[in-house]
Amino acid sequence: MSHTTNKPCKIDVAKTKRRRRSLLLLLLSLTVGALSTNLTLNLFENGLSLLEGIYVLLSTIAFLWISQSFWTSIIGFVIRAFHHTNAAKTVAPIARDLDPKAAPEGKIAVVMPAYNEDPELVFLGMEQTLRSVLATGHGNSFEFFLLSDTTDLSIAAQEETLAQELLHRYALQGKFHYRRREKNTHRKVGNIKDFCDRWGASFDYMVVLDADSIMSGETILNMTRMMDNNPKAGLIQALPRAMGQKTLFGRLTQFNIRLTGELFTTGLSYWTMNDGNYWGHNAILRLSPFMEHCDLPILSGQGPLSGEILSHDFVEAAFLRRAGQDVWIYPEGKGSYEQVPTNILDHIIRDQRWCQGNFQHMRLISEKGLKKVSRIHMLMGAMSYGSSYLWMMLLLMSAFLVTERTMPISPVIPLPYEWSMLTPYTASPLTLFIIVMSMLFMPKVLALLLAYREASAYGGVIKLTLSSILEMVFSAISAPVIMIFHVRIISALLIGKTVQWNAQSRSGRSIPWKEAFKQHRAHFLAAVVLGFVYLNQAPELLLWLAPILTGLIFGAPLAVAFGQEKIGLFLQRHGILLIPEETSPPEELPLIFTRNIQESFPLGSTELTAKAAE
Repeated sequence: MSHTTNKPCKIDVAKTKRRRRSLLLLLLSLTVGALSTNLTLNLFENGLSLLEGIYVLLSTIAFLWISQSFWTSIIGFVIRAFHHTNAAKTVAPIARDLDPKAAPEGKIAVVMPAYNEDPELVFLGMEQTLRSVLATGHGNSFEFFLLSDTTDLSIAAQEETLAQELLHRYALQGKFHYRRREKNTHRKVGNIKDFCDRWGASFDYMVVLDADSIMSGETILNMTRMMDNNPKAGLIQALPRAMGQKTLFGRLTQFNIRLTGELFTTGLSYWTMNDGNYWGHNAILRLSPFMEHCDLPILSGQGPLSGEILSHDFVEAAFLRRAGQDVWIYPEGKGSYEQVPTNILDHIIRDQRWCQGNFQHMRLISEKGLKKVSRIHMLMGAMSYGSSYLWMMLLLMSAFLVTERTMPISPVIPLPYEWSMLTPYTASPLTLFIIVMSMLFMPKVLALLLAYREASAYGGVIKLTLSSILEMVFSAISAPVIMIFHVRIISALLIGKTVQWNAQSRSGRSIPWKEAFKQHRAHFLAAVVLGFVYLNQAPELLLWLAPILTGLIFGAPLAVAFGQEKIGLFLQRHGILLIPEETSPPEELPLIFTRNIQESFPLGSTELTAKAAE
């Protein structure tokens, strides 16, 4: 097939990386330094107690975590504000100078692993992606693989039937392949490796989908053009947008991802550049270096942090970088979609596996030859869960500090010199609290400002604003609940408990009251203890603790409400928590995931396929 050669990207990546990272490091240093210094000065009176010193140390770590997210989002906001139409190309230069008419220069395999998933939804997603790719006119460059690890024989039988139907409906002999392993050895990693061993040598690139992924043909085609343009590119990660949610929790999560996802990912891509990361799906990989360099080790020893690596993606990205391959994050969500957990308990179940996998990465962080940023990705992955432990410790220590007002708990370190001269320049505790809270919520506010440019796609300015406020409120209330769940997960890992690898729940389910109360007993107890301490020692601070205590006390009712489809669909019918993919559905998304989301289809219904065909 004839094609037009794409122009390779011309940019000094090393020099640009140094400049961008120097800016980020400067911003982080100034922010963390100012916050930590002010906190220390506020705690100094006649000296600094040992407890206060530990509190400052832990707070400094928390300030660093908050600051990196804050400044990454600020950078993303600035770029998207001033480069609205080409923000992704600004931060990821591999996307520049693409010829929209160029045909792929290599052969591409589109693979979708599945494990005991609902077969109707899996094949619906595969069919939509397949149809969209064929519609580009470059279908001869692609082959499609449904890689089943299903162990449930009834589901496997449905998969085989649907595979045959799909094969004959589009006359895909030689283009669509269904393969099922009877034993899912090494889980998803083993599934992909089996594909590579059997078919990998026949393809140049591999597009990896998840069982709930859908990608447009044009997006996949552009990713292949980026790979063709850049021979050193080993992996390009696209940004997935959430879609298809009906429950309140699912729609809140979906709205938040749609509103803030591209903002944060643009900032992340800005400073990572070719030291990007891999999220396991909705990405394209260069097969030869992937097969050569990405065999994962089996971690020695016993316990949850040994054995097979559960979160393979970060490690594979790190190994590709070690081998000299570029890894890019392309911060554009158009044409890239996934689904998210539909209630808070299923969200936590998924987090259990991710948490264990990310903590396993700590055993690889000192692996020889890894790039510094690859190690930072691993550390950030573990910190995304470890930060909950940090916040819990700060909450408990703040209660001890309040108690220390009337009863000394720890020895006091004398002042080295007179600090009173700095008092006029010190922010008050209230001011510090407001600054930190502002840093936490500012990315959402900035994302809202950018969204106003397409407010009609979100239901209009008023409904967009109400949706954003609603999401912020629920985010603030549910944050402490998720914090304690993460603390419980990490504590279980520390005492040697591992997680079960089960199929993910991707369809909406209601949380029974009994299950909700059982899972939220620890939250209620924590709220009672914290509330009692502050009521007795510092009642004036209860107002500032109100969001935390509210979320913990009402954790069970919130869990039940989060899992309700009728609440989510009621809001959707009234224009709240809408996303552009629902008001103006793209061609590659089935109507059941977009405009007609209020229509109820039972799982396994053959009407799903019929609806998609419309």
